[in-house]
Amino acid sequence: MAETMTVRDAVAGDLDRCAALLAGRHARDRARTTVLPERFESAEACVQLLAPLFGSGTANGAVAEVGGELVGFMFGTRAMHAPDHWLAQYVPPRSLSVPVHGHGAAEGVDLLRVYGSLYGQLAVGWTEGGFFRHRIGIPAGDPEQREVWFQLGFGAAITYAARDVSRLGSAALASDISIREATVEDQGEVERLEQVNSRFHNQSPVFWPYVWDDVAESASGLTSYALDREHSAVFLATRGMETLGMQLLFSGDAIRLGSGLSTQEGSVYLNHGIVDPEVRGGGVGTALLEQSLSWAREVGYQQMTLHYATMNPSGGPFWQRH
Repeated sequence: MAETMTVRDAVAGDLDRCAALLAGRHARDRARTTVLPERFESAEACVQLLAPLFGSGTANGAVAEVGGELVGFMFGTRAMHAPDHWLAQYVPPRSLSVPVHGHGAAEGVDLLRVYGSLYGQLAVGWTEGGFFRHRIGIPAGDPEQREVWFQLGFGAAITYAARDVSRLGSAALASDISIREATVEDQGEVERLEQVNSRFHNQSPVFWPYVWDDVAESASGLTSYALDREHSAVFLATRGMETLGMQLLFSGDAIRLGSGLSTQEGSVYLNHGIVDPEVRGGGVGTALLEQSLSWAREVGYQQMTLHYATMNPSGGPFWQRH
């Protein structure tokens, strides 16, 4: 007969034990996915990562214990941005996210039992508070977690990916297409492509809500920030007066949308990678990425990260190949 497991609210005194569980999980994750940062195999480093969750007014968590021993923990953070904020394109307002560093379990436990009990208790409070859309970040290389969260009713939506900034060695682009860095005068074209991207993700099989009309003003502010910041860059692919695609990058200190647990120091974030649907498959996206990687090397970055819609039929395979 299984030992009795108790689940209770997490308190500040649980921080060190949760950090030890996270460090152990991360070491197992790194054995499968070596691109992950080594430093979080240290419980001390994980304390720094988890401390904000314990002290945040928008986060709460729970721990699971068996015989007084901590066997699992889970934290969720509430998304409080407005419906007209640019982030609403990707993270629904008033949704609840369990970040990839916001959960952990002891090695060898019944993960479905532990995570199911933790999520079951926490979800009651989250839904009572009006947060009905729940998201969970898991290590992509862990098949057990994928199966557990599938059984708990979740599916894949967004993939966080990383690569080094070495050259692709791609084929030459057509002679009538050129890549150049955007200036503030190009803001209108950049925003046009962002709207193209929003419409594309509204189509089958992604079906993300089309909210561009709501977020356009906020998104324009983010674009202005990107075009006017030292450690960001926007590259355009053009043919004559026609803009075919673009990539927009932010340094890690300018904007961070991935967990530190999954991101190496010295990383740059590819916030947008967009090619007009009419010219996809012609090497434009690869040429833009080659230019972005070249810029990242010149600035001194070691790694590039991005998010893409897991079910994106063109973007998913493209990023996996590159």
